[in-house]
Amino acid sequence: MNRIMNSTLKRITVRGLFVAACILSLGMQPFTVSPAVAASTLPVLWTAGGLSAGTDSAGQAARIAADASGNVAVVSGPSGGRDLAVTSYTADGILRWRSTVTPSVGTFVGDWVVAAPNGDFAVIGHNQDSHGRPIASTMLRYDSNGTLLWRVDFSSGFFPSTARLVVDAAGNEYLAWSATGSGFLVQKYSPAGALLWSQGDSTGGGYAIASSLALSPDGTDVAVTGSVSGGATWITAVYNATTGVRRWQVAAAEGIAALDAIVDATRVYVTGQGNVGINGFLSVVAYDRTTGARLWRTDANPPTCCAIGSRIALAPDGSLVVAGHTATGGYFDWWIVSMNTSGAVRWQALRNAAVSGDEFPTAVFVLPDGTTVVSGTGGPVTRDILGNSYMQGVTAGYSSNGTLLWEGFSKLPTVWATALPNGNVCATGGYDAFITCWRVSSVVVSTPSPTAAPINTPTSTPVPPTPTNTPAASTSTGFLSPSANAAQTSSAGDNNGYQTSPANAYANDSSVATDTNSGTNTNTSCTNTGKDKHRYYNYNFNIPVTAAIQGIQVRLDARADATSGSPKICVQLSWDGGTTWTTARSTTTLSTTETTYTLGNSSDTWGRTWTPSNFSNADFRIRLIDVASNTSRDFFLDCVAVNVTYQP
Repeated sequence: MNRIMNSTLKRITVRGLFVAACILSLGMQPFTVSPAVAASTLPVLWTAGGLSAGTDSAGQAARIAADASGNVAVVSGPSGGRDLAVTSYTADGILRWRSTVTPSVGTFVGDWVVAAPNGDFAVIGHNQDSHGRPIASTMLRYDSNGTLLWRVDFSSGFFPSTARLVVDAAGNEYLAWSATGSGFLVQKYSPAGALLWSQGDSTGGGYAIASSLALSPDGTDVAVTGSVSGGATWITAVYNATTGVRRWQVAAAEGIAALDAIVDATRVYVTGQGNVGINGFLSVVAYDRTTGARLWRTDANPPTCCAIGSRIALAPDGSLVVAGHTATGGYFDWWIVSMNTSGAVRWQALRNAAVSGDEFPTAVFVLPDGTTVVSGTGGPVTRDILGNSYMQGVTAGYSSNGTLLWEGFSKLPTVWATALPNGNVCATGGYDAFITCWRVSSVVVSTPSPTAAPINTPTSTPVPPTPTNTPAASTSTGFLSPSANAAQTSSAGDNNGYQTSPANAYANDSSVATDTNSGTNTNTSCTNTGKDKHRYYNYNFNIPVTAAIQGIQVRLDARADATSGSPKICVQLSWDGGTTWTTARSTTTLSTTETTYTLGNSSDTWGRTWTPSNFSNADFRIRLIDVASNTSRDFFLDCVAVNVTYQP
């Protein structure tokens, strides 16, 4: 216990020294902030929760996640004074379900929630005693309807803490957690909750604390990073995702705290506080993914003082973005840095340099269009109905050159944020599992003047905006129906697809196409040859030959005879008459009442670049695959329609 108290005191002392050093440095050096950009304020799409701070509520929000259909889930606690709660909404803010579980001892607090490819939500929370100390952890899994599928309670050592929970493309869960005296543990669980492997790492004498876990893009490697408590050593390791065998480990005196990691095709990147003294560095260290060789380290601080890196994300172009904090005028403020994969700084941005209280970013991710989204606690300070001042939640978007584009404000401080498939953004934080979602697509961003560029270090260039013509507004075909179909008759389960009235899926009119007793095995993969498959085509699109395709949506109005076996429909698209297919997308578990399922969105191109000619009747195909772990399932399809969004 004395070690823990001493460690806590040391962290408090280090924070005080960090602030003091930054204040002293600011007093000694000129600190010039670029003129503020007139950023757009995002319109609120919807809010939920945040109504009660008492023991009758869902408790304090911890994390938020979105599934492939845009449904969101928030994990929070203590709910009702003791339980762990998971609350799910549709992309439009309609409550889907809420579920709570009770701890065997103590009080629950939320940690992580992540979405699985099939619409499940994986959840973890920890129990704490009456002094607020963690004593155990519990991992849960819910299906898309909010049914609790399984629960695992575990505890090891003293004061367990969860680093991160992630889910791979097959639905397996990976967990990194720590316990004083036991080092950190990396585990893999199957979608059914079975422990597949577990690897411990006691480097640092049992005081190694895991801080983050990341999967490689191909799903073959798991990277874990952490630090030695009370020391100055970063620990990073990579494990084989299939076997759990450790490929390599690096323990190096990089600084006080390694806080987050990300993996690309060839490298592992770690960020944190990269120093031993009182002047923190926002540092990024790159390791070779195969060998663990240290490739480079970049320290990217403001011109006047110090910073710490908290979260790191990959951009679509392969670059990195780190969100951290620095000190301005005696208060902490957001400090955001973009780097190339070589470690060269592309741009740096200070949020606002406002003397309004401590501002900390808690989440960072990059949208498909290259917009960096940072969310966390920020100003300006607001007041409640009693006149009390408090910091609110802020979610901000930055352009690919670091210009502040837009901001969204939440009435309670943000702890995590996520992007929806349709391009909108949601954040959570505060009591009663409060969530705010903003409509990003509705904001028209003005081109900033060159003087509104973010802060840059002398080693970085502020690129002036390039004049461009205003593009034509996007349009779409609307949802169109097919006029032709054909069952796939080889390597397709029963080889008869929707054997009864397949043409009934041409229109949404309550007349259904039927696939009876689908499939020949219980495999749940979309690409398994034991699954019934059916093609629909001849959508008669009329898209200008010069158009730029921006997104494709597929609408299915469908149901199943029962939910046993988790029936779902997988969808693939073809642009060459059925020779080649996109990666499959799947619905959530089908309901027994007809429901509309929409896959894709107006900015989703299903992993490829399309041309208008790809949508001719000769070339465009949709393949539906009926999947369940029960061969007795019957599938009913009322409509299969397609909407293509394009820029003329």
